[in-house]
Amino acid sequence: MPKEVGGPYPIEAIVAEIIAASESRRTSLRAVMEAYFKRNPHLLDTKGLARAFAAGVLRSYRVLDELARGVIGVEPMMLKPFERNLLRALIYEAKYRPVSSDRVLGLAKRYGFRLGPRELALVKETEPRDLARGRGEVERLAFIYSLPEWVVEYLLRLLGRQEAEELMKAFNSNPTVWLRANTLKAGVRELIEKLEKRGLVVEADEHLPFMLRVVKGSVSPSQVPEHAQGLFYVQDKASALAVYALGDGGLVADLAAAPGGKASLANQLWSAEVVALDLRGKRVRVMVKLLRRLSAEGVYPVNADSTVPPLRAKFKKLILDPDCSSLGRLGHSPEIRLWIKPELVRTFAAEQRRLLRAASELLERGGELVYSTCTLTLEENEENVLWARDTLGLEPVEVQPRVGLPGMLGLESAQRLYPHLHDTVGFFLAKLVKV
Repeated sequence: MPKEVGGPYPIEAIVAEIIAASESRRTSLRAVMEAYFKRNPHLLDTKGLARAFAAGVLRSYRVLDELARGVIGVEPMMLKPFERNLLRALIYEAKYRPVSSDRVLGLAKRYGFRLGPRELALVKETEPRDLARGRGEVERLAFIYSLPEWVVEYLLRLLGRQEAEELMKAFNSNPTVWLRANTLKAGVRELIEKLEKRGLVVEADEHLPFMLRVVKGSVSPSQVPEHAQGLFYVQDKASALAVYALGDGGLVADLAAAPGGKASLANQLWSAEVVALDLRGKRVRVMVKLLRRLSAEGVYPVNADSTVPPLRAKFKKLILDPDCSSLGRLGHSPEIRLWIKPELVRTFAAEQRRLLRAASELLERGGELVYSTCTLTLEENEENVLWARDTLGLEPVEVQPRVGLPGMLGLESAQRLYPHLHDTVGFFLAKLVKV
């Protein structure tokens, strides 16, 4: 063992620092991680492990916190974010990772935690389901799957007991990775063969043949040369379906475009010219880089507020995938669990309606809008679409191809996709025509 347990930069501390930053800023784990390793290139070889380790901690944080309280006698929420997440990481490591007890004990001592051999043995022996006994159904499921209680209660009402728990299980499993073949640069078959040589086995989707499901791989897709060359883009199938459902024909505006995945796909599929708006300048700069990498030359980024868009033209096609509560991404982005609150659903729904109103004013008569979110709430999905129908004269029509389940509240023309059923993020999409 080195003089400093785990060396000067133990993986446990790296993970704790990344999660703490994500939790404190309420920003994506992925973005924090990218920035962290850009600042610390000497630690880049730990990135893959750090990503998997952090996801594991976040998918079990409520169990880890209960073990901290019951076994170690520490209330995690009284600790500073770094200390809290370091303690979570150490308990997670002791319980779920194949590391030596000496390492965990050494790091606990180094960072001042009262975790000795007796406590370590109790952590290893205690079963989460034993800790869950005596709790009510909502509290028990929230504990087992490390989800906010209000989310569990909402999913139970929305889907029923059996379906909701299957979804919760999926949120705690490794999600399916999808790659979008960039046919502006390479054919699908050509790309499949190139990726196989890199150790990535992929298969084309039955509904969207330009979408490739990663079946197995010895390397991260973002690390192969074909990614840097723009031959593919990591994009969920549900997101691609929203663009495919829009169809060909006319000038397109994407009103919440960054990072540019949907706008670039519209250009790829239909050779469409796309005006891609986004409010945040930093995200627009990221989008510009992506568009260059993908050679999506017909996409025109605009840094603007889409609730008051600086556009005079009327559009035949609109894409609107606004910011949302992201409950459908609780598996892909488990950090959301640490801060998502029910009042945010109402805040997002109100902003989404402002965007829908602006979209209706940009849409020419007979024009089509695809509205989508990566959340599961009725307030941000079906209720918004029904409001747009009744208030804005936007008539829901059938979404094709039919991949997901019908929408709720009688909105059967819309689609809902779920990770446990469709191997995608949780997703909603509806197509509306201006009448």
